[in-house]
Amino acid sequence: MRLIAANMFELGLQTQQVAASLSVDDQTVRRWRRIFKAGGHPGLRSKSHPGGKSRLSQQQRDQLAQMLLKTPAELGFAKYLWTTELIAALILREFGVNYHHDYVGTMLHEMGFTHQKPARRSKERDEARIDSWRGNMWPALLKKVPTAVA
Repeated sequence: MRLIAANMFELGLQTQQVAASLSVDDQTVRRWRRIFKAGGHPGLRSKSHPGGKSRLSQQQRDQLAQMLLKTPAELGFAKYLWTTELIAALILREFGVNYHHDYVGTMLHEMGFTHQKPARRSKERDEARIDSWRGNMWPALLKKVPTAVA
């Protein structure tokens, strides 16, 4: 609506006309007009909230990134995969900063880490037999499937 109002300002419409057209208060339109005069269209674009100041310094984030390149067992945890809960515990232990595990995922994304999930495959899986079955048995089974008559 702010950008529509900006177009109306450029057309020379009065505050009351813009307010009535957009069903907003006159005071809101006057504030938009002041912002538009100062910064044009870019000034009226929505901006994301910057959020609070990080409780970990850039140096601490770099240290955390180096720690996460090791396995949890190497850092004294009895686990084999890094989870956000485990990373939150590591941050609390190493830096004394308590983060919720949901935010830890966001912070890791900002640091350039991506979500990793282990493949859930059986240890006994035989790829050669699977490929053979897909190449020989599967096509034969498809030939036996009756086609639908419309």
